[in-house]
Parts: sequence; structure tokens; C-alpha cells
Amino acid sequence: MISGYVKIGKARNSLDLYWRMVGEDVEPNGFTLSSVIKACSVLGELSLGRGFHGVVFRRGFDTNNVIVSSLIDMYGKNKESSDALRLFGEMVEPDSICCTSVISACTRVDLYEEALGFFYMTQRKYRFVPDEYTFGSILMACGNLGRLKQGKEVHAKVILVGETSNVVVGSSLVDMYGKCGSVTNARLVFDRMTRKNAVTLSALLNAYCQKGLAAVRQAKEVHCQYLRRGGWRDIVVESALVDVYSKCGCIDFAYRIFKQMVLRNLVTWNSMICGLAQNGRGMETLKALNDMIEEGTVPDYITFVGVLFACSHAGLVDEGRKNFNSMTEEYGIKAGVEHYNCMVDLLGRAGQIEEAESLLNKSDVSTDSSLWAALLGACATSRNSTAAERIAKKMMELEPNNHLSYVLLANVYRDVGRWSDADRIRKLMQDRGVKKIIPGKSWIDIQGSLTLGCVYSFAYINSKEPDSQALANIKHWIMNIYCDDDMM
Repeated sequence: MISGYVKIGKARNSLDLYWRMVGEDVEPNGFTLSSVIKACSVLGELSLGRGFHGVVFRRGFDTNNVIVSSLIDMYGKNKESSDALRLFGEMVEPDSICCTSVISACTRVDLYEEALGFFYMTQRKYRFVPDEYTFGSILMACGNLGRLKQGKEVHAKVILVGETSNVVVGSSLVDMYGKCGSVTNARLVFDRMTRKNAVTLSALLNAYCQKGLAAVRQAKEVHCQYLRRGGWRDIVVESALVDVYSKCGCIDFAYRIFKQMVLRNLVTWNSMICGLAQNGRGMETLKALNDMIEEGTVPDYITFVGVLFACSHAGLVDEGRKNFNSMTEEYGIKAGVEHYNCMVDLLGRAGQIEEAESLLNKSDVSTDSSLWAALLGACATSRNSTAAERIAKKMMELEPNNHLSYVLLANVYRDVGRWSDADRIRKLMQDRGVKKIIPGKSWIDIQGSLTLGCVYSFAYINSKEPDSQALANIKHWIMNIYCDDDMM
């Protein structure tokens, strides 16, 4: 009964039944303890789980791999990866299930380096044969770290153990290649899969998004496959479609899909809100937030990033302040770097430099140089020379090798007639060996082919003469693209 309650999603009932059993002096066995530990995993009852860990130890079940695996899983789901690793280290004969539980515990708290290192260690030491869950977790780690080489090594192992037909592993491979920027490989894996599900389609759509290309045609191909397979009311795929169409600039099409969705979750709302924000629809973003709350979905960290971004780019200062305060006071969400970046940009554009400076000084992220760099950029169009001088000096303290603070401070001094101070800053920049380098890169989708997306990196270095060879190379490259015989 206790196990049955856990299996049908009634974890609380299983614990109640356990206490009744103990109250009637019935001794729990290993199977019972494994079930109630799983119930603690589901309910997030860490303290109670630790209590059951003590019971396991006292009753001598600490050598039972099934129970230890349940404990590792419980600690992992409660984001206590260090306890999960310690338990594994204490095992006399660990098995592949425990190994997978530890890797999963690490990936849940974004310890991807640790997950990858642990995987390679156990492969060398124990030579476990990974299963679909091991591959799923380790490919997630490779993807989030951008480790394409190691991802390909794991892919080779997938082929070696014969898991290529597994839809979970295939979807994880598509996701990994997408996150590593290898859209071609993601598509190859996708096309070779005999079975695909909503997660697979969503992974491929995300791969197109992450590449940063205008992948409208590719997104429509996946959309058509979804419809041909009888796809309807799949919240995962449809949320991904809203996201990809938004990122491709087809915001009206994304909104049409969104409105037709019968079911929407937090991910769906966030995709729509962030999509509207990124496409310059400020007031529509705020309306979507209100609709979301009215429908009973509670906004989260990402929601407010989208909302504040929209306020910033639409110049909605009062609405930005209101939502920033609402986020922390009403929803208890701690503001992160992304939120402060939006607020700094919003206030900076409105000329409220000192308010933005005060906001940063009072924050927990006041030493983040990227935020001061954003505020420094706003100072370039401000007439508040005193604040600009103060912020530029702060930026120079945090990031002494960033040329922007020197250049802006020198410009501020020149604007107010302090020529000797401007020369002093220029000399300081030269003495410290700080060079003015502004790199630029562009992805270009040529004739609809992702594989021909070309990148040309160029930079202006603080010198008197332009790089004539670089200019010649750029000219030659452009001529080769646009003067092709087929295009004449």
C-alpha cells in the first residue's frame, strides 16, 4: 500500500500510512523504507528524508544498493548534491543506478562540471554500462557547458552500447548539439531517429533559436512535421513554437499559436512575454503579464526579465519601477543581474543616472562590472558630468583593462573643458597597456542554408592606419558571395 500510494502520486498518503504502521509496532523492512524515502523525494521533505537515512543506518540497510540509490535520489532532488556524492563514496559495491542518481543530482543544481567529471571517473574505475537516464543527464551537462568534443565522445558511446533508437537519448543528443551550436548535427540526429516525441521536436526548435539565425523556414518544417504526426494540444511543442517564431521576428504568428493553445503553462507565458518584449511590443507585454496573473499562473524570475526588458525598450519608467518592486515585495523573487541590467538601462535612457547608480549601490550585485558598464553607456548621452565621472572611476576600479571607462571619462573631461585631465586619462590608458578593441561578428544565412551561415570577425584597434589587408579580405569575401554566377 505504501509503495502503491507513491506510484499513483499520493506520496503524502504513503507517509501517513507508514506512521500508522509504526504506531501499530509493525517493523519496516527495506522495501518499506525505500518507498517512504521516494515519497520524501517527491514532497521535498529533506529533514524527514534525513530522518529515514538514520533509520536505514540503524537497521543495517546501508549496504542495500536499492535503498542507498533512493537516498541519493532524495538528496539530489532536494539539491543536496554533496550528500549524494558522499553516500556514493561510502558504498562498498556501487552500481550503475547509483552512479546515474549522482550525475542527476549534480545536473539538478547546475554542477555540470562535477557531473561530467564524475561520469568519466566511474567509467574508468567501474566501467558501468550507461543507460538512457545516464546518457540523458550527461548529455545535458555537455550541452550546458558547450562541450561539443565531449558530447561527440558520449554520442560515440551511445552508438557503441546500441542506444541510438532510444527516443530519450536521441532527444538529448539533439538538445546537446543545439546548445553547442552544431545545428547540422542536431538535424542529422533528428532525421535519423525512427521515433520522435514532443521533447525531440522542442529540442530541434530550440537548436534553431540558439544558433541565432533567422530560422523561420526550418521552424516551419518542424511545425509541419508536428501537424503531420497529428500533433494537437501538446503544450511542450507549442510553447517551443511560440518561442522560436518570436525569436525569428514572426511575433504575430507566434501570438496566433499562443492564442489557439487550450492549455498554457509558465513556460508558454514566459515565451510569449519575452517574445513580445524582444519584438518591441511594450504595452502588449504588460497586458500579457496581467492576463497571465488573471489566469492563475504565478510569474517567476524569467517573466520579470521579459517585463522589465519591455519597459526599458519602450521607455515605460513608472511601469518598470512598479514591476521591479512588485517582483521582490509581492512575489518574493530576488532580483538578479538581468533585472538590474534592465532597470539600469531603463533609468539610464530616461536620464535618471543617479537613481540607477543608487539602485546598484544598494544591490547585492554591486560589484558586477557588466552593470556598471551598462550605466556607463547611459552616461555617454547624459549631461550629468559629475555622475559620469564617478561611474567611470568605479568601472575603472572593477575592470581596469576595459577601454570604455577611460574613453568615456576622457570625453567627459573634454566636454567640460578639463583638457589636462582628459590628457591624463589618455596617458593612463596607454601606460596600463589598455587598447581600444571593438570586435564585431555577424551570422549570415545564405540561400536558406544553415551550414553556409558565414561569420567574419573584424575589430578596430586604436591605431592611425586601417588594416588594408583585412579590408581587402572583407571586400573579396563579399564579392564571392554576391557576385556568384547563379545570382547574376
